[in-house]
Amino acid sequence: MERALRASAVAALPVLGLVTTLGSGAPSPLSAVLIAIPYAACAALCLRRSRGGRPRRAAWAVAGLAMTTAGLGEVWATGEPAHSPVTDILSVLSFVLLYLFVGLLLRSDRPVFNDGIWLDGVVAGLGIAALASLGTPGQRGLGVHLAGLLVFLVLILLVVIGGTLGGRRLDRTLLLVVAGFAAAGSADGLSMPGHSGGALAEPGFPLVLSLALPTLLAFAPAAAPQRRRSDKRSAPSIVGWAMLSVPAFFAVSSVLLLAIGQSGRLPAWSGVLAAACVLAAFGRASLTFRELRDLRDVHQQARTDDLTGLPNRRALYEHLDALAGPASLLLLDLDGFKEVNDSIGHAAGDQVLAQTADRIKVVLTPQQVLARLGGDEFAILLPGASLAEAADLAWRIHVAVTCPSHLGETQIRLGVSIGVTGTHLSHNGSGELLRTADIAMYVAKRRGGGVAAYEPPAQRPAAAPPREIELSPLP
Repeated sequence: MERALRASAVAALPVLGLVTTLGSGAPSPLSAVLIAIPYAACAALCLRRSRGGRPRRAAWAVAGLAMTTAGLGEVWATGEPAHSPVTDILSVLSFVLLYLFVGLLLRSDRPVFNDGIWLDGVVAGLGIAALASLGTPGQRGLGVHLAGLLVFLVLILLVVIGGTLGGRRLDRTLLLVVAGFAAAGSADGLSMPGHSGGALAEPGFPLVLSLALPTLLAFAPAAAPQRRRSDKRSAPSIVGWAMLSVPAFFAVSSVLLLAIGQSGRLPAWSGVLAAACVLAAFGRASLTFRELRDLRDVHQQARTDDLTGLPNRRALYEHLDALAGPASLLLLDLDGFKEVNDSIGHAAGDQVLAQTADRIKVVLTPQQVLARLGGDEFAILLPGASLAEAADLAWRIHVAVTCPSHLGETQIRLGVSIGVTGTHLSHNGSGELLRTADIAMYVAKRRGGGVAAYEPPAQRPAAAPPREIELSPLP
């Protein structure tokens, strides 16, 4: 059944081309039948696929409605002037349905597809309508084809950019959709010079080319396997600036139209549509600013420890990767913290961690970065500090952390083991820097606490294995 429908859609194109070439150029009943075949076949195939499973079920249902509407408009045009009010309304309705189809198709298996795209469509649609309504009523055919050309250009841009979000490639379904839109847009562009008034001067090649859209869409539902949409919720994100250029273009063009309208040479409908486009663009700009704010908040939350408000491991890695000069790194681990959790509870343990973070921050300068890596482990990045300066700071932190603290009537005294390393000890990036600090920290822990530093390779013989040295408090 599906193969027969696709074969009939393909066969109708050369037959229609032959009929329009040999005919006088005037529409005929045979032309109406041949035009209806690709649209009917495509609508049937899309509606048939819409009865299947998700995720593209809704998209194919809308595609079937779009092809039905467009096909009715084309068939109606064979019996009346090509751009009567009925055909124009059906054309506009098919454009709206095609935009909805593209949005549903992209969103079905691309969770990062942003809801603001719908508002982009409103801005683009109003801008296109404002441009298409320019000119006298006798030039309506030219305006409608101009609108069609712009609509298909916007749809192609939407599919290409939206379909490649997240580093994906366009699948075969989207490639067929893009090819169909390109053919329909080319047909509108070729038809523009041949229009004078509402009648089609030369149906011929542009008419046959326009039927490539339903013919290619007839193959689209089966071109790629169904894919399940991911259940993972994506973080709020905005579409790239390339996509935002679409509503921006039509907003600027509408502003220019309103400026021209000050001289009284702009048709009333063009002015109304241009003003509506500008207002919709302001709404889109407001939504974009809100998305940017949400994205900033998410970015900050992903790099912040919930308990202490300190930078987390990810943020520390970013600071390490951004180093432009020498630096030292301290790695701290609290001794006896597990006993606190076991004896007086995790809530009290959380308070101890917060107090510990506050005590360490008092010792540091604003340029030094304190991060919580997880559990009772902290790290301190000291840009520009030498190993001796880092050791001096480590002992001051040791004194601050080991001072007794009180939770209610309970006195708590913890130990701390601190490992010290420097960028001159590691040449393999932030991961190696943390590894050497971790080695030194566990040396200090095995010795009952205190401070230990990873020995620079230059200070030991080349054949000797790595060893660690202990740093004593400076006088």
